[in-house]
Amino acid sequence: MFRVSIASLQWFLFMISNSMIVPIVIASQFHLNAADSIQFLQRTLFILALSGLLQVFIGHKYPIMEGPAGVWWGVFSLYASLGTVLFGSHSETLRVLQFTLLISGIIAILMSLLGLIDKLAKYFTPTVTGTYLILLVTQLSGSFLKGMFGITEMNSAIKLPIALASAAILLLTFYLLSHRTLNKLSIIISIGVGWGVFAILGLAKPIEFQAQLFYIPKVFVFGAPRVEWNMVVTAFFVTLILITNMLASIRVVESVYKHKGEKIEKDNIKRSGMVSGISQLLGGLFSGVGAVPISGSGGFISATNLYSRVPFIVASCLLLFLSIFTPLTSIMSALPPAVGYAAIFPVFTGMMALGIGEFKHAKQPEKAMKKAGIALLSGIGVMFLPSQAFSTLPPLVTTFLSNGLVLGTIIILTLEISESISLKRQGAKEG
Repeated sequence: MFRVSIASLQWFLFMISNSMIVPIVIASQFHLNAADSIQFLQRTLFILALSGLLQVFIGHKYPIMEGPAGVWWGVFSLYASLGTVLFGSHSETLRVLQFTLLISGIIAILMSLLGLIDKLAKYFTPTVTGTYLILLVTQLSGSFLKGMFGITEMNSAIKLPIALASAAILLLTFYLLSHRTLNKLSIIISIGVGWGVFAILGLAKPIEFQAQLFYIPKVFVFGAPRVEWNMVVTAFFVTLILITNMLASIRVVESVYKHKGEKIEKDNIKRSGMVSGISQLLGGLFSGVGAVPISGSGGFISATNLYSRVPFIVASCLLLFLSIFTPLTSIMSALPPAVGYAAIFPVFTGMMALGIGEFKHAKQPEKAMKKAGIALLSGIGVMFLPSQAFSTLPPLVTTFLSNGLVLGTIIILTLEISESISLKRQGAKEG
């Protein structure tokens, strides 16, 4: 019982560290007041917890946390500035985004029912998975370092006290992960000690409690969804990206399970796609951010050796309770971002090794790495371009080209699909 409790708390803190930042940032981009921001965070956490439970019981059945989808973060951020011009105001934009989330959910469910996701899953070879992981870690590295250096949109300079305190937490986490006994307590200890250090140094913001004790998520908080049919195209491509991320996350965790000789779930792709569609519907219905399985779960499982589903289920239930119990949400939302980033940084460093290791499983490793090189150079190159470089492009094109992870993954998938079709045609001619 004690081990399950500790493992559950590990999962819970990992979920919190990966879930809090995005909804808080989106709330600030749309200029929501303090109370509305907390409620937006609560609704998003509610969606994430419910989605995680649906996936572990009905979908892929792996302990993979559901986090705010990066692509939705990009869409929300994009329309936070464009929406006032296109739709009149931030509130109207949020109504349009509710509609977009609902359409995305419907598209995902239809793709699952038609078997299109199963067909796409066949192309998630070790080459694709390895490339995806390397791009993911590379893209996240910028956010991690900015967070640990105290760099924000309002402050572009490194804050030395935050950077030094983050470095201390990082070293502590690496030590704990290498310890035989304490490795399963690494995140708990690192966040607890780190938060305490930040509070002593005056680097932690005070906790702002809301008057409301419990908050039951309401539907269509921003008003009835505003139908904008031109957003259907955006929803379609966003859904493709979400499904790509979902398949990659499943393959990553399967790879970790295979390495440890754990049982692999079979025929779970269609179920996962259906649940992913439901997750987007929940995002639109409860006026939050759409969810997607987080690939970092594979690194977390590998680092902590927590393969059982039970702690994950308990942690998801805790997250569900957190989402409706306002005082607890207020406390957790005060967690310094730098502490969370530093505590989970080592988990993501292990994912780089996982990504590189995937190429060993390709049929032709050298050829696979050459193909990956095209995608990696393109994807990582885009990450270095200034955001204003895409200002003259249509929003839909910007969604693709401005995201190095998305662009690189699509390139490697296209190369794999093209090669597969070419080999089939060649086989048909020879036959």
